[in-house]
Amino acid sequence: MVNITDDAATGKESSSREAMRLRAVLEVGRKVTCILDLDRLLAESVRLIQQTFDFEMVSIFLRDPHDSEYFFNSHQSRRADSFTGKICTRNHISKGMIGWVFRHEQHRLANDVSRDPYYYFSTEETRAELDLPLKINGQVVGVLDIESTAVNAFDPEDVPFLEILADQIAIAIENARLTARAREAAIAEERNRLARDLHDDTIQALIGVSRQLDLLRCDMTDEFSDSNAEGCGEEVPLPPNIERRLNRLQDSLDRTVQGLRLLSRELQPQLLKDLGLAAALDALTSDVSRTSNLKIDIELSESANMLRSDQQLEVYRIAQEAMANIVKHASASKVVISVDVQDSRVIFNIRDDGKGFEVPDDLTNLARRGGMGVLSMRQRACSVGGFLNIKSELGQGTVLSLEMPVVPRDAAPVSA
Repeated sequence: MVNITDDAATGKESSSREAMRLRAVLEVGRKVTCILDLDRLLAESVRLIQQTFDFEMVSIFLRDPHDSEYFFNSHQSRRADSFTGKICTRNHISKGMIGWVFRHEQHRLANDVSRDPYYYFSTEETRAELDLPLKINGQVVGVLDIESTAVNAFDPEDVPFLEILADQIAIAIENARLTARAREAAIAEERNRLARDLHDDTIQALIGVSRQLDLLRCDMTDEFSDSNAEGCGEEVPLPPNIERRLNRLQDSLDRTVQGLRLLSRELQPQLLKDLGLAAALDALTSDVSRTSNLKIDIELSESANMLRSDQQLEVYRIAQEAMANIVKHASASKVVISVDVQDSRVIFNIRDDGKGFEVPDDLTNLARRGGMGVLSMRQRACSVGGFLNIKSELGQGTVLSLEMPVVPRDAAPVSA
């Protein structure tokens, strides 16, 4: 005989459990979907999922934006050592369960990884793994990877709820990317407008003032010559105090025009388009050295100019922002810039011998204290599939490192 009371109790318990799972999923989704900075979004997503559901390890893998045949491990959160951060690894989509999800666009559950033919060794402790696709407009742009040290750790009934969460994260990723693109487009347009205004209006107006100053000097010289009875018809030097003031004014105008021309070139790096990254960085560092007395050494491999134009531009912009930060805040005397290509990866480093600072675990904390330049550099790195790392200690200087995949110059970006 069927015990109706027991069945009802079991059904009520199951319904309550489903409601709890759904509430947890919706709560995590609510928190991540309001974050519009991609790097912070990914970090918070893995941290919240790992802590809310008490999983051993949670990672997010993203498809390489420039080569759809590859994916990289973007962020990871582990319970064992309370680690949350970036893991810079890049793999082909033929590799492992995660690659299978990218190819087949559906989740894959292995409650015993030793029995799954697609499992690729991650850590010795992993015994079960669940991978869920992050889909945007029917395309898999990433994979949510969840791992456990216990066999049969995942209840298949939990998968639909986690798929809802994966969909929410995918939407949040798309929103963050659209926000970043809109911001970059607005910044680029504003840079172009400012560069045009500086060149066409401000610089030309100052050159006009300089010409008027020359005419004023001639008029004053003529006036002093005419007023000198003994030297009539001969050029008479201006009084020393007037000559000194005119020379100072002319020097000030010349420096201002030179500075504005430099700013115009920085806003529109034509040299980058014409001669490539090496020449543009050389010009940038020469200008900075001349105006700040910094000693700057550049170590560039010949392959630096092989990068695609958008990658060269982002490296150049990051170098611009980094040099501005060093001049303003580092109290440094020497800077070393290096660009190298190793194993299909671009390694870009800027090292200074300045006073250094304490780097927070969450770089957005720097932005809250006014360090918006760091946030801008990190977003630029993400836009080309790269990772930006900052290492610094008080009194030990700072090292800024950018690592990103090499993309052929004629390759087109992969829509995400």
